[in-house]
Amino acid sequence: MMHIPLFSRSRPATIRHSLIRNLVLLIMLTSGAILTVTIIGSSHVIKDLSLSLIRRTTDQMESELKHLFEPVVRNLLIARQWGREGILEKTDLVFLNSLFIPVLQENDQVSSMMIADSDGIEYLLLRIEDRWYNRITRVKSWGRQTLWYQWKDTHTFIDTYWKELDYDPRLRPWYQNAVDNKDLGAVNWTEPYTFLTTKDPGITASVSWQVDDTTNVIAFDVLLTDISRFTTGQYMSKSGKSIILTEEGLMLGLSRDETLRSRSDPRESMLSPVVTVESPPLVKAVQNWKKMTKGTQVPFQFKADRKNWWGEFRSFLLGSRTFWIGVVVPASDFLSEVKRQRNFIILITFGALVLTIVMAIFLAQTYSLPLEKLVEQSNRIRNLDLRSDQHITSRFAEVQQLANAQKQMLFALQSFARYVPVEVVRQLLRQGEIARIGGRTENLTVVFTDIRGFTTIAERMSPEELTAHMAEYFDSVLETLHTGRATIDKFMGDGICAFWGAPKYDPDHIENAVNAVLDCRVKLESCNLNWEKRGLPPLPTCFGLDTGSVVVGNVGAHSRLNYTVLGDTVNIASRIEALNRLYGTVALASEKIRDGAGKGFLWRYVDRVGVKGKSESIKIYELLGRRDEVSEETLKFAQCYEEALRLFHSRQFHGALEVLGGGERDWPIDPSIRRLVESCRYYLQHPPPDNWDGIVWLKEK
Repeated sequence: MMHIPLFSRSRPATIRHSLIRNLVLLIMLTSGAILTVTIIGSSHVIKDLSLSLIRRTTDQMESELKHLFEPVVRNLLIARQWGREGILEKTDLVFLNSLFIPVLQENDQVSSMMIADSDGIEYLLLRIEDRWYNRITRVKSWGRQTLWYQWKDTHTFIDTYWKELDYDPRLRPWYQNAVDNKDLGAVNWTEPYTFLTTKDPGITASVSWQVDDTTNVIAFDVLLTDISRFTTGQYMSKSGKSIILTEEGLMLGLSRDETLRSRSDPRESMLSPVVTVESPPLVKAVQNWKKMTKGTQVPFQFKADRKNWWGEFRSFLLGSRTFWIGVVVPASDFLSEVKRQRNFIILITFGALVLTIVMAIFLAQTYSLPLEKLVEQSNRIRNLDLRSDQHITSRFAEVQQLANAQKQMLFALQSFARYVPVEVVRQLLRQGEIARIGGRTENLTVVFTDIRGFTTIAERMSPEELTAHMAEYFDSVLETLHTGRATIDKFMGDGICAFWGAPKYDPDHIENAVNAVLDCRVKLESCNLNWEKRGLPPLPTCFGLDTGSVVVGNVGAHSRLNYTVLGDTVNIASRIEALNRLYGTVALASEKIRDGAGKGFLWRYVDRVGVKGKSESIKIYELLGRRDEVSEETLKFAQCYEEALRLFHSRQFHGALEVLGGGERDWPIDPSIRRLVESCRYYLQHPPPDNWDGIVWLKEK
């Protein structure tokens, strides 16, 4: 008995049968894998959901703390500057109130502020409900006696009285922290504590300054009740909890917990250990976190109340103090959602399996006929039977693309066959197309950049400093150009050549180039300010733009190629960039750039120039900026200049000078104005010939 193999080498399976079998098998395997991964991955999904919620909640709490403390630091440093300038006279009560009552009104978290000095003299401003209180302390003169004032607002006085108080501001932690800190300008934070006057939990920020031999300290008392108001009101999940702790484990921000809601005054629980909350998840989370390496800020898992929980503690730095933001979430809060998603996936997968089997049978039949025709025609082409005119169509894009490609190949071979022998065609088919060095003509936009005064800058820096400085410069410029879709051609010393529109086609290459130049200007303005702060010279950069036909492609030898652009447009862009020095501008462009960039930009017509090697002149324009970003003053300047230039070209030199105000009134330092004024004055004394056209012909490149 002869054994017949299932898949005979002489009779391979048809595409119809293979497609049905493979698609059904693939869908079954994929569906099984999806179901398996869904079931097994439930725990990973719960973990990911829990950690995502924890991190999102922690980020919100960190942002809330910054929103609470950053205005305090900012206003405290402003007040310190007032003190250094001699504005804060502690005896001028009304003036100090007029300064600091608005500050406290704008910052509800600040309940009071103090100014004290090394002589024991203190000014205090305190807010209690809708009343304002002042306390004046002079330890050396009055001893334990303090003078109190009560105000309704800045100027409405209510009452004054003396009160005996065992109090010396120089002994308070906020004063001693500021004095002991050698950095006079640093903001110091006390440990959280209960305020002496209002009994509210809070923390005090202070900073010192020196006037002659007297040390002065200003301090703001910050209420911590706002932190608990945020944490207790925050809803992250059904049973999720958040808390904020001190380094010692005392609570600053209370959790959303039933045991706290039952208390008449939640302030009683603030600045107390977590165990007083009687919340097993929080207590267990803190215990597990403390067992970890100090300072560890990674999620961890623990058990509490017969549930699996996820938790994380993140540090928040406040001066030399460290607070800890804690968030815990039970995995059970996400089980119902995971089960719902799993059932939904099972239902969708089953429906997709049934539908795919039906579609696989239909697709196999639909694929079969055009593919069989393609195979038949391919066999004829293989034998160089190029007489076929069969038209093959398919409803499927991929099959139709294959049919079109085969048809184009047939046309190409038919064309070759008309010029060369068939044997030559066979040889070409075997070898394929050989790549050659060359280029193509395209319409592109080209930009040249150059640093103004670079030679002087280079002479004043060592080679190492200059190299590092230029590296930072090129990083900034190239990053901005790449973001603007530019192709970097080459570096030319301190200059750059770049172009738009190749190798990838870009229909908006002019607009993208103009936007990139504007972005470079903004980026370099920021960089120059930063460099000046670091003691480095700024690098003022000029730009020249032109667009037109160029040759773009691989230029060089077989061993080394360069993808570059060549042509008249490249040369003109370089010449235009050089004109920035003559006219004192930053970015100049040709008229073709201005016309092709669209209506989103504003320009100033600068002049009409003739460059060396060109018989025709070109109009050059200064790029002012995007239409909605140019100031009225700049726009007025451009309009005035263009009107004066129009009069100049029409030989009305007196009129041009009148428009410019003699060149010394409105814009005395602008080089283009100076140049135009000087030209007007010259031609008034030496009238130009009749054939004068106002074109500036440049003798140098």
